[in-house]
Amino acid sequence: MSRGAGSREPGAGGAGSREPGAVWDTFGYERTVLVVARTLTSTYRLLDALDLFGDDFRIRFVFTVNATSAFSDGVPDVLRDAGITPIPWTRVAAGDVRYDLALSASENIDFEHIRAHTIVLPHGLGFNKYVPDRTGTGQRLAGLPPERVLRDGKATVTLQHPEQITQLLAACPATAGRTAVVGDTAFDRVAASRGLRAHYRAELGTGNRTLITLASTWRTDSLLGRRHALPLHLLGELPADSYQVCAVLHPNIWARYGRHQIHLWLSSALDAGLVLMPPHAGWQAGLIAADQVLTDHGSLGLVAAALDKPLLLSTPTEETVAGSPPHLLARSAPALAPDAPLLPQVEEARAAHRPGQYAAVTSRVFAHTGEAATNLRNLIYDRLALAPPGPHAPTRRIPLPVPLHRRVRSHVVQTATPADGSLDLIRFPASAMRADYPMDAHVVADETEPELKIVERAAAIVRRQVLDAVEARTWARATLDAYPGARLALTATADGCWAMVRGAGEAWIGSPRWQPEDVATAASALYCCWLNRTLGDRAVTVRTGARVHEFSVRFTPSSTAPAAP
Repeated sequence: MSRGAGSREPGAGGAGSREPGAVWDTFGYERTVLVVARTLTSTYRLLDALDLFGDDFRIRFVFTVNATSAFSDGVPDVLRDAGITPIPWTRVAAGDVRYDLALSASENIDFEHIRAHTIVLPHGLGFNKYVPDRTGTGQRLAGLPPERVLRDGKATVTLQHPEQITQLLAACPATAGRTAVVGDTAFDRVAASRGLRAHYRAELGTGNRTLITLASTWRTDSLLGRRHALPLHLLGELPADSYQVCAVLHPNIWARYGRHQIHLWLSSALDAGLVLMPPHAGWQAGLIAADQVLTDHGSLGLVAAALDKPLLLSTPTEETVAGSPPHLLARSAPALAPDAPLLPQVEEARAAHRPGQYAAVTSRVFAHTGEAATNLRNLIYDRLALAPPGPHAPTRRIPLPVPLHRRVRSHVVQTATPADGSLDLIRFPASAMRADYPMDAHVVADETEPELKIVERAAAIVRRQVLDAVEARTWARATLDAYPGARLALTATADGCWAMVRGAGEAWIGSPRWQPEDVATAASALYCCWLNRTLGDRAVTVRTGARVHEFSVRFTPSSTAPAAP
């Protein structure tokens, strides 16, 4: 790790700064670190960094919120959920708080009120874009503290790569001796978690489908800023049994609009099966689990490239610094065409990907891989004039995600009959229904489908909850009476499903590996038999994505019903 110059003495209050109320303490800590939160993004990065200091009773961390950002909303809630009661910023500004070092992941805190040296952590990857200044009328290089702060030696800026030293010196000579290259702790955690990929996919319910992760930064030139409905359009074009779609939104989006508004804007996509990662965690698992990433000029595109994921990038933006890694990545990765069909673009980009094709770009982003936690911890201990508790800091792997993920209750189904006589089903979520589906496609709706119009359009209505034969008949009759547009009503039974075909008869459908959720697949198989006038006692082989279903059908015409096997 390379370091800049500066004093290593503890800050305000001298060594071992303690609050006046220390008489009430249980633990005799020696140093206090003031952690300055400002935005959701910076707060999450700070909370992650503090994992490096577990079990060390010598240091106490106290939080405060410098709520000077348009994206400060929600920060107190995040801290509260983490079990943290922040000190009011007014006390910090008044000089009523004693501490030895300040820690922040924002370059925009009010440094004039900080009375100790500040270590500034990155909240993204490098210094790659221009963003609005605090007045909203100009631009500044994201990640760089004010020149006067650096000139006065009040802060050390941690860097992820030695190349950034040269970049910052050219942009601001006052950075000389005020930086420390430590690596990137967030990426090291991602890299250390790659072995958990199967666990993340299991938690997301991906199975053997191809997982497409959308990773969008903020502002109008971001991926979703340009294409608001991209998640829904993907879900409407990618077959549901072959693809899953996950979305990761920049925390600034959540802070700006709030959870309710975002869920409202994405409501149809969520009903169509979109996996939505929360703002505080999950982006790492979403990238690791992905088979392909659609993204923009934000930091997650570089992380995905370092993970060697096939990429599709939105067109470059003017805010990206020319010659920076995001700028180079945008020139080397396939571009997402705004008006072309999505499925061919996704498949072509994945087929064209070659392992290691982005290594030349990502080698300029990540340095000291696997060492960042130890480097950062040692830098902080050095500033506190304390010896680190051991030679290596822990690198904690990413926990299982807890995303928002609704079950898809209804599908629009297209069918194909290969030469072997089997039946291929190509299914799309009904809530993402497009106008250009073939006329011979049919809708299979779960009885719990929240959108009434979908149920009213359904050719088949299904129930996943298991009923016995008598209950099944009663339910099926009532369902067909309630929805005159439906041709079939099917419900799961203990060993298959029971179906009533309007004006034709009843059927029992079974399978050697029957699961209650197979009732929707069985509904399409039975509907196609009815449509093709092949309804009778028979075997039907059905494919949904990579899965093969072997169904046996026992059909009884008119009013007599077969005895369940």
